[in-house]
Amino acid sequence: MASIFDRYLLRRYLSTFLILFVSTYGLYVVIDGFSNVDDFQVRADTTGEMLQAMAKHYSYQSTAFFNMMAPILAIISVLVVVAMLYKQTEITPMLSAGVPVSRLMRPFLAGAVLVNVIAWINQDVLIPRFAPMLQAGRGEAGEKGKKVEPVYDYVSHICIDGERLFYSEQRVQDAHFVLPVPEVAEELTTLSAESATFYEATDDRPAGWLLQNLSNNPSNLKLTETGHKLVRPVPNSSDLFIVSDVSFDQLSNRNRSYKYIPTSELIQRIRNPAYGSSSVRAQLMHLHLRFVAPIANVLCIFVAVPLVIRRESRSLVTNMAVCTGCLGALYGLSMGCEYLGSVNLLRPDMAAWSPAIVTGTLGAWLSGIAQT
Repeated sequence: MASIFDRYLLRRYLSTFLILFVSTYGLYVVIDGFSNVDDFQVRADTTGEMLQAMAKHYSYQSTAFFNMMAPILAIISVLVVVAMLYKQTEITPMLSAGVPVSRLMRPFLAGAVLVNVIAWINQDVLIPRFAPMLQAGRGEAGEKGKKVEPVYDYVSHICIDGERLFYSEQRVQDAHFVLPVPEVAEELTTLSAESATFYEATDDRPAGWLLQNLSNNPSNLKLTETGHKLVRPVPNSSDLFIVSDVSFDQLSNRNRSYKYIPTSELIQRIRNPAYGSSSVRAQLMHLHLRFVAPIANVLCIFVAVPLVIRRESRSLVTNMAVCTGCLGALYGLSMGCEYLGSVNLLRPDMAAWSPAIVTGTLGAWLSGIAQT
């Protein structure tokens, strides 16, 4: 059962985290809002409509911002609370009573776990739900759509391209699907359509793209046996349905789009042979980071607390400087390993988990320098 002192420390930790998050996100909104106010004015007739559009945009962006900043703010909150306890000599009576430092860390660990749980829910529930709004851009820029990046389906060998991509509709404007020879068509064929809309797989239909207002005549297509299975005419219309697991978010900003999907879907994509090796490697790296981030976040507390309340040190400023430098070095190590994993110089699992192993080892080694 938590004591009064535990609840006191936990309240201070959570209130500090909340204050830091609100202040940092407020600063981000002010800077980003003033820098891009023209994008919001384009589709607003009055100042009230512009402010409403800004409020809507930044309410969605708060989920992505929380996902990015929560691990950092969780550690900074520990530093702030411990430093304040040390400065106000609230730790000394507890140590004098024989209470170990490990007992002091228990509410901080509980608070960090709570923050990680909220971040996980935010990542797997809220961000996927708001993904179209998060990637749509500001103001009218979102209505104009995003530039399409051509992508290759490694299962059907079909190349998918287009002019503009609209996230809210999961639609590509002026789409082009190149049917390869001899896998799908008897001769190289490019299907051009006014729009192509992606549909998820259902019990009676695979995932794929619905091509509408084709410039080609579907009856003139020379398809192979495999091609007839992949290129399916829609009954009572001139539209075509192209079977493909390559979803709409792979057609733009594909190096970051996997950050907006839930973990279960990310695992399915990694197992899907339709994606290229570089895309699978990046997604596998991101999957490992999703699991290692909460663990590394908790391990950093075992590094931070002993450095802030070092024995044989009378300068809190020096302790904070040493702690910040150590945590900065660990963050640099994490970024370096992530880069080495992205360029295939390290295996994704090694690149993701190595910093956590180093952090845990360092935390165990530093446990002996804390005040007792």
